[in-house]
Amino acid sequence: MQEIHTIQETGFESKPAEVRKDSTKIYFFVVAIVALLATNVYFYIKYKNTGDKVHELTDERVNMQAEIDRIEAELDRLTDENVVLSTSLKAAQDSVRTTIVELRTQLAQHNLTQEQLANAQQEISQLKQQVLKYLNEVGNLRNQNAQLTSERDELKQEVSSSSNRVAALEEENTDLTGKVRLAAALKVSGISINGVRDRSNNKQSVETKARRIDKFQINFTIADNPLAQIGMHDVYVRVIDPNGNLRTIDNGLFEVDGDQIQYTYKTAIDFANDGADYIIEWKDTKGFQKGTYTILLYADSTVMGQSSVVLK
Repeated sequence: MQEIHTIQETGFESKPAEVRKDSTKIYFFVVAIVALLATNVYFYIKYKNTGDKVHELTDERVNMQAEIDRIEAELDRLTDENVVLSTSLKAAQDSVRTTIVELRTQLAQHNLTQEQLANAQQEISQLKQQVLKYLNEVGNLRNQNAQLTSERDELKQEVSSSSNRVAALEEENTDLTGKVRLAAALKVSGISINGVRDRSNNKQSVETKARRIDKFQINFTIADNPLAQIGMHDVYVRVIDPNGNLRTIDNGLFEVDGDQIQYTYKTAIDFANDGADYIIEWKDTKGFQKGTYTILLYADSTVMGQSSVVLK
């Protein structure tokens, strides 16, 4: 009985030790779980912050690219307007486009740091200022061109008006010159035509029969004309035979109202505006025929007078 009591006591004493051992395991297990949770929370926050930062950097890069697109579009708009640029403005445009290419190359890299993006943003700000200055200079150039165009158009209009006035004056002068020329041209005040036969002893007789006539004698006087030029004047004679043909010898030409026409005979008279009588004689180498002959006299490029004679 004594032994059994001892064994029972010993069993009661071992239970508290086992409880303490289990409590220690539970403690360490809880600590491990807490540490694991803390680690997970740490990495979650770390990666979340990293993701937010990457997203933020991406947004900044996209915004910068959009800003560069707007700047380049503005440059393209000016290029499409075909504004003639000075050497300095062309150099400024080339510089801006070079900067745009460099910024695009930088932003194309997806691993840019915050510092690199900040530098790029600063370059874009400087680029915007440069483009703004460029746009202002181009605007001033456009205004100057518009002013010059307006002045050119006004000058062209003045020149056109002056040309029109000059043309009108020239036309008036031409008309006046023509009128003066016509007024100064010689005109006959009287004219008669006779068929003449040459006789011996230098005598002549008037004939009306064609077979007896040796030549025509044209007698005329010039009307008083203070505008006519004093001196020698060429006189052109045109003889139209009964068949309506112009009698010609050497196919000579002279000018009447700007046209070249043939004449029959050419001579000259000395005009003194003194009412003198003039005589022109003409022989037909082919002889005369029955019918009406018409004779026209020309001087100073216009008709001076005309008359007819009938031969039997």
